[in-house]
Amino acid sequence: MDDLCVGVQGEFFDLPLPPDRMMRILMALSLISLAVACAQKDAGKGLAKLSGRAANPENLFTDDTPSESGMDSTYYIGYVDYFPETREFYTAVYYRDGHEYPDEDLLESKLDSVIALEADWGRERLPMKEAKKMLQLTGLDTLSVFNRRHELVCRCPLTRVEYLWNGLESYFIAVFRSDGKAFEQTEELYGMSGHFPLNERSLFTVEEVNDVVYNEFVRQKLNMSAAMQWDMRHYRIVPSETVYSVISSHETETDEVMSYLAFNEGNNVRILNQELNNFQFLNILPVPVHMNGKPLLLISAGYPSSDVLWDYLAAFDGTRYEAVDYNRIHFNDITPRWRGIFPAKATAHAVGR
Repeated sequence: MDDLCVGVQGEFFDLPLPPDRMMRILMALSLISLAVACAQKDAGKGLAKLSGRAANPENLFTDDTPSESGMDSTYYIGYVDYFPETREFYTAVYYRDGHEYPDEDLLESKLDSVIALEADWGRERLPMKEAKKMLQLTGLDTLSVFNRRHELVCRCPLTRVEYLWNGLESYFIAVFRSDGKAFEQTEELYGMSGHFPLNERSLFTVEEVNDVVYNEFVRQKLNMSAAMQWDMRHYRIVPSETVYSVISSHETETDEVMSYLAFNEGNNVRILNQELNNFQFLNILPVPVHMNGKPLLLISAGYPSSDVLWDYLAAFDGTRYEAVDYNRIHFNDITPRWRGIFPAKATAHAVGR
């Protein structure tokens, strides 16, 4: 792999890379791909799995089992970011089963072109033929991108799959061509499979609550120690007036870590999820798709005092929020009137941790 070719917005041309730059690229891929693969596995394969079966009308993806109804009923939901230099949106993708710990030499041999290269980060193309073997791409042929207010930003077709890397992390991404309009990302974005039926959403607005009085109210309701330092973020959902809270504490002297996802309805505050001496919940983005009476959540998490961060889609199972396998849901799980049309085995089921 002596030469790579550089491409922008689908145009590619040969560009020989200097040996020192080539070595830096290969060393970065070798050192960090395995660690990130483990982090992505932990984030995407959680306690609850939602499995779906998708038809492949364009034969772009490799789900081997067609839908018995002839309809594609598996949907992706995940965070989205933006490349201003190429005016493209992108979202992280997950490894297929059996590829969670990829061979580094194999990865290096499959990346065939450079999309962008700077001193400390780069974007390299993975051919779609290879991407279909290694990665979960179902539901990503087109992506509808929304802002936090659930307003449509772009409906974008899949352009290619890339390997995005820098000195701290690296991962595969699906890249989507924008509509060409000027766009400046000033807030979090999320995406849903372009074929998701938007009439199945239950729209609401989310307001972040920054109020020390409310912090104290929550602390007292949950009987949390006043002697500890608690970091809290609260998200009020309107019009329901329910509030989700992310609450964390990290005692550096003892290295004790406590993190909670809490819910307040009618001044009844209760803990839905807790992580003790594990990772911390950092941020949530409620999505206007409900399961078991509560919205799906995009959750950002990380280990304290580290650069290990990830995000994942979570669904309410009636008691707590559980990670959704590969950030994909099935129509049968969110719309009761369709049960019986789609296969019963596509419903959620809990597995041990």
